[in-house]
Amino acid sequence: MGGGARTAASMSRPIWLLALLLSAACSTRTGRPVRLGDGGYSLSCKGPLSDCLHHAEHLCKDDGYTVAEARDVREFVGHESGQSHVLIQKSDATIYCGTHAPRPPIELKREPEPAAAPPPPPPPAAKPAPACVPGSSQACIGPAGCTGGQACSADGTRYDPCNCGTAPATP
Repeated sequence: MGGGARTAASMSRPIWLLALLLSAACSTRTGRPVRLGDGGYSLSCKGPLSDCLHHAEHLCKDDGYTVAEARDVREFVGHESGQSHVLIQKSDATIYCGTHAPRPPIELKREPEPAAAPPPPPPPAAKPAPACVPGSSQACIGPAGCTGGQACSADGTRYDPCNCGTAPATP
């Protein structure tokens, strides 16, 4: 008797799984298009809007189509933390094949992107630190090893060449 209860329980799982798989397989199907009095079509789809518009491509073939209205609905049913939490997607669209729409198509326009601001100018070149105090002097060794002195330039950026004075006259 206990074995019969397990068999019934184990049989209900495959049936439940089969029903779930069938509903998933059918979720991307599109209902038959309904022809509207003004020449358009109303499409109701079980699945995302992209599937519905794919059906519109097949319906209108090479003529193209204009979408007058469309919506995409995503709804979760069941308990959030349970196994029965399921996403249901459906969509619908009203389309017109070719250029037969009762009103002109909506033009989607993007605002032009603002021009990139020019990069900020580089910071002014830092003035080099003074090498010496203008007008000061220091001892130096000049050409051929002579001992002399050199003065700091007026702008303080360098020392002038070493000055050993005039060379002594040779007799």
